[in-house]
This record gives sequence, C-alpha cells and structure tokens, in this order.
Amino acid sequence: MARDIVIWPHKVLTSSTKPVTDFGPPLETLLEQMAESMKEAEGIGIAANQVGESLRVALVGREDGTFFEIVNPQILEKKEPVTMEEGCLSVPREWEKCPRFHKVKVRYQDKSAEWHELEAEGRLAHVLQHEIDHLDGHVFVDHLSSLKRTLILDRMKKLQKVKARQKG
Repeated sequence: MARDIVIWPHKVLTSSTKPVTDFGPPLETLLEQMAESMKEAEGIGIAANQVGESLRVALVGREDGTFFEIVNPQILEKKEPVTMEEGCLSVPREWEKCPRFHKVKVRYQDKSAEWHELEAEGRLAHVLQHEIDHLDGHVFVDHLSSLKRTLILDRMKKLQKVKARQKG
C-alpha cells in the first residue's frame, strides 16, 4: 500500500536519517510501500524519509526503468561538476537547475545486508546524489539561492495547508 509523500519543509526531510540495522520483513514492507508511492507519483527515485520513515534507505531508478534499493549508502567519490534540471516528489511542480556531479562512486547495502560498490555517471549518478541527499537531511532546494529557496518554501507551505484541509 502506498504511503503519502511528505512535503518539504517537513522536519523528517530536514534531519539526517538513522542507519538500517534490521534487514528483516519490516524493511521489505517499507521498500514495497516506497515503490508503490513512487509509482503513483511517477518518480524515478524515493527515500524513506519522503514517506515519513527516518531510515537510511532509498529506491533508485535506472535508465531502463527498473529500480534497486540502496541501504546505508555513502558517496565515496564525486567527479566532474555539472548543473542539471532537478525536481522532487517532496517539492512538487518545482524544477530548477541544481549543481551535481557527472560521476559518483557509491558504497551501499542491499535489502539482504550485502555490501556493493557502484560507479555511476549521468542520470544514474544524478538520482543517486539526489536520494542520498535526502538521507542526509537535504532537499535539492538547499543547493539553490536563498531567494529561489524562499519562493519555493512559500509555495510548499501553502501546498501543505491545502493538503491538511483536504485530510481534515
């Protein structure tokens, strides 16, 4: 069952997440719920804190449309600065140019607790950086000018109020 996606600046999105230590059925259930939420929102990645869980786990979309989980990820290397158009499920309908890196090397666990290292470039590197930022308590708007961030913040606060009224 899909969970609601949390809208920035909700506190769960601005705080660093906790490492995953339990690789049992609750993690599998969370990953399924995250996948459903991401599909409903037509996303290419989602972090656990975007569905209200402060855990260091995310789903990352590959170029071929498939997804894989990253648990307790760390970025080991970043190369070739680049600016890319970026949006976010937790900052709906907002797109801005964001500084990232064309190539990254990431170390992470899968849902079975096995460690992997991955060198990625282009879109996959972009999605990895975006999702790991979430797990570190950052949203892409944190990379923007204070003026752009303030304008987007005002729109997100209005959106949060509308959603609260719809639920209430």
